[in-house]
Amino acid sequence: MRRRTTVRTPTMERSSKADCWGPARDAETGKGSRQLLAVDGLFCGGCARGLEHRLRKLEGVLDAGVHYLTASAFVHWNPRLCSLREIEACIASAGYRMVERFHLPVVLARLSAATEVLTYRLAIGVFFAMWSMGAAFVLYFGSGVPPSAAWWLALASGACLVPVIVAGRAILTMGWRSLGLRSYTIDTLISGGVLGAILISGLQLMRGSSSVYFDAAAMLIVLRLTGQWIETRVRAGSIAALIELEAAAPETAWPASGGPAVSISELGLGDRVRVPAGAQVTIDGRIVAGRSRLNTAYLTGESAPLRVGEGDLVEAGCLNLDRQLVLEVARPFDDRLIDRMGGRVALELAAKGEQTSIDDSVLAVLARATPLLAALALGLGLLQGVGIEGALARALTTLIVICPCALAIARPLASLAVVGAGRKCGLRIANPSSLDALARPGTVVFDKTGTLTSGTLQVTRIVSLSHLSTRELLSLAARAETGIDHPIARAIVAAAGANGPGGLRLARKAIGTDLDGKSVEVAGIAPDGDCQTRAATLEVRLEGVAVGQIYLDDQVDPGVAPLIGHLRRHGARLQMATGDALPSALNVGRAVGLEPEEIAASLSPLEKADLVRALARPVVFVGDGVNDAPAMAASDCSISVQRAHAAATASASVAILEGGLERVREAMVIARQYRSTGRRNAALALGYNAIVIPLAVMGTMSPLLAALTMTASSLLAIANSLRVGKARPLGAPIRHEHLTSDA
Repeated sequence: MRRRTTVRTPTMERSSKADCWGPARDAETGKGSRQLLAVDGLFCGGCARGLEHRLRKLEGVLDAGVHYLTASAFVHWNPRLCSLREIEACIASAGYRMVERFHLPVVLARLSAATEVLTYRLAIGVFFAMWSMGAAFVLYFGSGVPPSAAWWLALASGACLVPVIVAGRAILTMGWRSLGLRSYTIDTLISGGVLGAILISGLQLMRGSSSVYFDAAAMLIVLRLTGQWIETRVRAGSIAALIELEAAAPETAWPASGGPAVSISELGLGDRVRVPAGAQVTIDGRIVAGRSRLNTAYLTGESAPLRVGEGDLVEAGCLNLDRQLVLEVARPFDDRLIDRMGGRVALELAAKGEQTSIDDSVLAVLARATPLLAALALGLGLLQGVGIEGALARALTTLIVICPCALAIARPLASLAVVGAGRKCGLRIANPSSLDALARPGTVVFDKTGTLTSGTLQVTRIVSLSHLSTRELLSLAARAETGIDHPIARAIVAAAGANGPGGLRLARKAIGTDLDGKSVEVAGIAPDGDCQTRAATLEVRLEGVAVGQIYLDDQVDPGVAPLIGHLRRHGARLQMATGDALPSALNVGRAVGLEPEEIAASLSPLEKADLVRALARPVVFVGDGVNDAPAMAASDCSISVQRAHAAATASASVAILEGGLERVREAMVIARQYRSTGRRNAALALGYNAIVIPLAVMGTMSPLLAALTMTASSLLAIANSLRVGKARPLGAPIRHEHLTSDA
């Protein structure tokens, strides 16, 4: 009996004794297991980076990526050195909870619930903060209040702070976690300011003084709660958009009996489907007919193709390389191993991890400087003889003015505004943090077929070089192209109809046999002449002898040439990355204004990803298909065109929903606005601190004045952030001055 092999993917429990599916990489291979995990409790990008750093330090973990938007962690580990339980313990030690099964709808439900909870907490916080600040204002401005009444007013201000602290207790928790993770966030700074205000105010009350600062603590918590509420709504909206895209364009499979593709959700156990060469496997099933090689890198990271044949088990996410296969469904929809891993979208997002923004860099500097500056203020106060009360007031004032509440609320507002601005321009911006790369890209990489061109190839001319008629020649070519999922094969089969059991897909040609068993080859050759719409010139060979040529045409997207010129003028390097042969790639390159050295042809999906990693950063990748997914995941910002495959659209940082490639320029306008807003907010925060910190340390600023200036800076940052939403309506002329401004 022939030994059966299994295409293995991420670590999961076996569904039954008869279900002999194994992990992606078992302990015997020593190459590691990979799994996407849901993480409860992630509330900021800094938390995600801190958890990612801790996971990577765990012995046995080969790589880890934590994504804040989807609250997920993608972990690659060696089962010989580390177990899933140890990973769970590591996550728990950081203050979070691991969930093995990841589902975007579940994440959306959690975010929706979190938004509802934050709404209640914010309402409670605002209500009681107003009372706390009202009592404090009486103390600040009521000069005729008797000392005994003033003390009770101060106590009332503190009592009203208690519900505010309860409402914002998660902020203090996150601040404490950030210390343990050594990834300082805005919660770290706000927690320091709040605790400092409570400590000093408590000491003042114990001494019989009414000089308290509970109102400043209440203000800090309410501003941060407001920012969290906005940010959670943005995250929920992004997840909902991903779910809607997957639902609008579900994964499909071709029934083995023939007919159009059907949604995999309609398939039952035992149903049979065919997987053309070049297509992605969309079900978990057993091969009942055919032999081929599979690329399993999407699931396992293994680049070497795996040979499979009848009886072998294969899993959704693999790419069929050579010949058409017929599979029998072995697992129902939503219980595939790729579903247990979290699905194609979440996998690609989480593997990237969380990028560091300008705001994060500012926060890290302020967090490290805070204890030193507070200690300096305290020390100077004691040296100048103002007493312990005055010195502590200086230290507290320093803590309050350092808290960058402007950034706490401005960044979520800017994200919300940029998503709305993109929607007006026919764009879905799923990941606002990736816009920093799009604002000033180092390299822009384009896929060819379906991106630079329409992707719908058509047979426009057939030349017979033998006794065969043009119809016979086309039918002969279909013997090699049937059963292959590729634009060229689809064009041939559309013109001639399916013919025969299916051909074999190779790097630059397809091969098959005619009815007499003679070999048939269809290979790309150099085009004759300079036809800008010529996508490919194919030579049909019978037993190695050329018997005819078939010409295929494709239309170049009219928005490409202006976009290429614009990118050149703004200093971006350009690159075409295509799996097609070099002649057709050069032909399209000339039509859109690319130089020969800027064209890389005959690339596999993994070679595209390797090319992206080797280019000057940041890299923007513009693509349309499933085979672009590795390259899109490797880029700093990925853009899918309107005609893109659902998998590419769902995983893209920016998806063009309306229009052509001219929308890339509009996306760059919005990205420049977003980055400029972030830079202005960061400059505002730094400038504000540069002015008020020396005043606080020297004792020339009171805690009240510190709170008022902090509020003023927050309002300025909010107004600046809302400017991003002032994008022009869809189709309006592009203002080029936005593209040249970096400030």
